Amino acid sequence: QYIGVCSIYNYGVADNGHGVDRPVKIKIAENIKCRLSYKLKKKGDGNSMYTGVEQEIKLFMAPEIIVPPGSTIEITQHGRTEEYKSSGKAAVYSNHQEIIIELTEDKA
Repeated sequence: QYIGVCSIYNYGVADNGHGVDRPVKIKIAENIKCRLSYKLKKKGDGNSMYTGVEQEIKLFMAPEIIVPPGSTIEITQHGRTEEYKSSGKAAVYSNHQEIIIELTEDKA
């Protein structure tokens, strides 16, 4: 069922060579088999009035992969590569895990 692959990144700091720390993107895993799933949810204003749609994006992968909350995840599925951010802790089950993710703002 895993039809995509992903790389997982976290952020750290490194000296820029002049004594100043700068943020750096650190790859913590690559070529991880995964699958994206999309779900549309209707949004309302609390008065049963339809006001639009919201999309939930869920990432599925093997349960042994560690994805720290806040990670950046680059996913390739169906020939498209996009960058997402992890919004929280994974729901881990015996044969898979599920992580709610969002497109990174600069890619949206």
